[in-house]
Amino acid sequence: MSAAATEAVSVSDAIPVHAVAHKGPSTFEIEAAEQRRWMTWFGIPALIAAFFLGVTFATDEAWWLGLVITAIVLDIFVLVWLAMTSDTNGLIGEPSSGH
Repeated sequence: MSAAATEAVSVSDAIPVHAVAHKGPSTFEIEAAEQRRWMTWFGIPALIAAFFLGVTFATDEAWWLGLVITAIVLDIFVLVWLAMTSDTNGLIGEPSSGH
């Protein structure tokens, strides 16, 4: 037998655990909300343009193409607006106040 007595200590007792309260949404929640915003705002004008293009081919009337072009131009403006207002990197990259 050894002169020094050794006692087994569990890991949870040996390492102090500091619980940090999570404030605000997680990175995944921020990215998911941004993806839904892009799909909604950028996707709807594209679907409208696709619908009117189908109507153009179905009716063989060329004036429906005016609505297709209008929807595509609107979609370009929406794309610029989405890109300018997207702040995913700023929201995710902000340091926590607790550190």
